[in-house]
Amino acid sequence: MTRRADLPQCRAEFHSSNGVLLITRKPPLPTPPAHGQPPTVQANPLEGDELLLAVWDDGSITALHGHVDLGTGIATALAQIVAEELCVELNQINMVLGNTASVPNQGATIASASLQIHAAPLRAAAAQARAWLVARAAATSVESTDYAALLAGHVELTLDLNTPLKAPADYRIVGTSAPRTDIPAKATGALTFVHDMRVPGMLHGRVVRPPYVGADHGDFIGNTLASVDEASISHIPGIRTVVVIRDFVGIVAEREEHADQALRELRVHWKPWPGMPDQSDLAGAIKSNPSTQRRLINEGNVDAAMAAADQKMPRNYVWPYQLHASIGPSCALADWQSDRMTVWAGSQNPHVLRADLAKLMGLADVQIDVIRMEAAGCYGRNCADDVAADAALLSRAVGAPVRVQLTREQESAWEPKGA
Repeated sequence: MTRRADLPQCRAEFHSSNGVLLITRKPPLPTPPAHGQPPTVQANPLEGDELLLAVWDDGSITALHGHVDLGTGIATALAQIVAEELCVELNQINMVLGNTASVPNQGATIASASLQIHAAPLRAAAAQARAWLVARAAATSVESTDYAALLAGHVELTLDLNTPLKAPADYRIVGTSAPRTDIPAKATGALTFVHDMRVPGMLHGRVVRPPYVGADHGDFIGNTLASVDEASISHIPGIRTVVVIRDFVGIVAEREEHADQALRELRVHWKPWPGMPDQSDLAGAIKSNPSTQRRLINEGNVDAAMAAADQKMPRNYVWPYQLHASIGPSCALADWQSDRMTVWAGSQNPHVLRADLAKLMGLADVQIDVIRMEAAGCYGRNCADDVAADAALLSRAVGAPVRVQLTREQESAWEPKGA
C-alpha cells in the first residue's frame, strides 16, 4: 500500500496537499565554512520557507534533511530521532535526504554535522508536531481519535526551536540498536544506486579527458585542445554527437558499449603543456605546494624542551598523496528540458552542486533539481560532482537525458587527492 509520506516530490506538492501538518522555517543564513571545507550557499527566496516535517492523515511521516547518507546510517539515526519525539514507530518515517526540490539547504555532509548540528531543528519540528496533535486531540470530545480525524485539512506551523523536548530518560527508540532502513532495498536489488538509474529515451555519454591529469590551475587549462577528428569514429553505430567546449570533449551514443568504443578510438590531439611538477622528491613536492599553516595548539617552549632533552630523536614525517578510491567510479544522469534540468547524482553536497550547475548551464538554481541517489562512496569528495557536470553539458547538447559513467582510470586520475 502506498503511504502518503512517499508521494510528494517538491515543496509545492507538500503545500498543495490536504490531510497534512507541515512544520516549516525561514531559511537561515549560511554559516561560515570551516577552513578547508566547502562553502554553503544562500537559499533562494523564490523557494519560500523550508520544509522540515510532514505528518499525514494516514499516520505516515515525511522527514526532510539536507544531508545525505554516505553509508554511515544517518537516515536511520535521523528517523529514530523523529520517531522518538513523535512517539511513533520507526517504520512510519520516510526520510528524504539531499533532494534539492524539497529538503532544507543545510550544506555539505561533512564532519558529523548531520547529527551534531542539523538534527536539532528536525528534532524540534517532531516535538512541535506531537505537541500540536496532542492539543488538537485534547480539544475533541471523544475518548480516542486518529490522525485522519486530527488532520482533515491543511495545517502549517513555523518551527519553534524552544518547543520542549522529550527527556532522554524517557527514550525508547534513540539509543537502541535499530535495523538500518537503507539495507532492505540494497539487499533486494531495488533502485538505490545512481549507477542503476534509467529514464526513457536515455543516451550514454563519455568524456575524453585532457592530458593535464589532476592539475587545477594554470593558463593552459581550457586552452590545450588542438583538434578532434570526428571522422575517426564514423564507423561506430549510434553516435549522436561529439561535443567540444574548449578542452571539454564529450561523446554521446545510443548504446553504452558504443560510447565506450568511441572513447577509446576518437582521435584527439592536444597542444604541448607544462606537465606536472617533478614528483621524484615526493616530500619536497608536497612541502612546496601552496599551503596555509593552522596552529592547533601553542603551549610551553618547544625549542627549549627539545634542546634540553637527554635523547634527541629528530624525525620528519610525510603523509603521501592519498586516493579516496570509491569502490565504483562515479556516475550521473542529467535531463535537460530547455528551461529546466534534473540531475541524478551521488553528491555529498547537493545544494552547492546545484549552484555550480546553475553557473555552468546559465540557469537559475531553482531551474535545477538535484536528486541525490546512493553512490559507491563519497567521503572526502570524489568525482561525483564532476560527472554530474559532464552529464549536464552532454544532455544540453543533444536535448535528451544522458547518463555518464566514468572509467576506473578517469576516477583514479581526476578525483581530488589528499596529502
